[in-house]
Amino acid sequence: MASRYVNRTALGAAICRLIEQYQPQGTRLFIDPVVKALVGRSVQFLMQLGVMRALTIKQMDAITKGIYGTQVCRTRYIDNAVQTALAQGNNQLVLLGAGYDTRPYRLPGIERVKVYEVDLPAVQDDKRRKLHNLLGRLPENVSFIPIDFDIQTLEAVLASTAFNHSEPSVFIWEGVTQYVTDDAIGQTLSYLGKSAAGSTVLFTYILRSVIERRSNVPGADRMMDSIANYAPWVFGLDPEKVSAFLQGFTLTLIADVGNAYYQQNYLQPIKRDLVVFEGERIAHATKAG
Repeated sequence: MASRYVNRTALGAAICRLIEQYQPQGTRLFIDPVVKALVGRSVQFLMQLGVMRALTIKQMDAITKGIYGTQVCRTRYIDNAVQTALAQGNNQLVLLGAGYDTRPYRLPGIERVKVYEVDLPAVQDDKRRKLHNLLGRLPENVSFIPIDFDIQTLEAVLASTAFNHSEPSVFIWEGVTQYVTDDAIGQTLSYLGKSAAGSTVLFTYILRSVIERRSNVPGADRMMDSIANYAPWVFGLDPEKVSAFLQGFTLTLIADVGNAYYQQNYLQPIKRDLVVFEGERIAHATKAG
C-alpha cells in the first residue's frame, strides 16, 4: 500500500480517537490528550465543532455503519490489555505499523518501558515532527524503526536495535493486517512466535468472509468497494480458526473479541448506544512458557 494511503488510514483512526475525547467524561472510552497534535491544525480546529464531529461519523456510517465504534472500542481493549501485560512484567512494547498510535505518550507508567515504533518512514517522519512540536523533544525510551512489511521482515529490522529477545514483550498490530500479504503475515507471526515466554500479542483482523465478499455483515461489500482503488483489504481470518492458526506459530489464543464483547463490557454498563462494525475483531494471544 502506497505511503500516502497508509497515512490516510492512520489519520482516519486518529480522528476517531480525537472525536472520542469530546464524549462526556462518564461515557468516554479512553483519555488521549496527545492525539489532537497528530491530526494537524485544520482537522483539530474542525473537530472542535460538534456539527463537524457528527458529520464525520455520518460520513463513515454512509460507507459502513460502525466503523467509528470499532475504532474507539478496539483502542479501549488494547489499552487495557497493554496495561495488564506491563503490570505483569512485560517491559518492552513493539508497535507494528504504529501509525499515529499515542500509547507511548499517554499510558500511565509507559515511560519505564522500552518502546519500538515500527512503520513506513514517511509516516514516522510526520509523526516525529508533530510529537517534537508538542513535547519539545522525543522521549528517550521510544525508538522509531522503519519497515515495509511487504518487502522487509520484523526480525531483520529489529536485529540492529537494542530490542532484547529474551525479555517478555508486548506486540501490537492494530488496523494493519488486512492490508498485508499472507506471506508477510506469516513471516511476522513466525517471528512473534519466537518471542520470550510470557510475551503478549494483540492484532486486529478482518473476517475472511468479508474479504471474500460472502459475509452477512451489513455494509461489508460497500466497504470493500470503497477501498478497492486505494487501500484494498487482502488478508482475513475465520474466527473459529484463529486459535489453530496461531498454534501454527506457537502462540496461544487467550481471547478473540469483537462487537458482542464491547457491548457487554464497555457500552452497556455506561448505557451508551454505539454501533460497532461486526467485520473486525481482535486476537489476543500469548507466548506460553
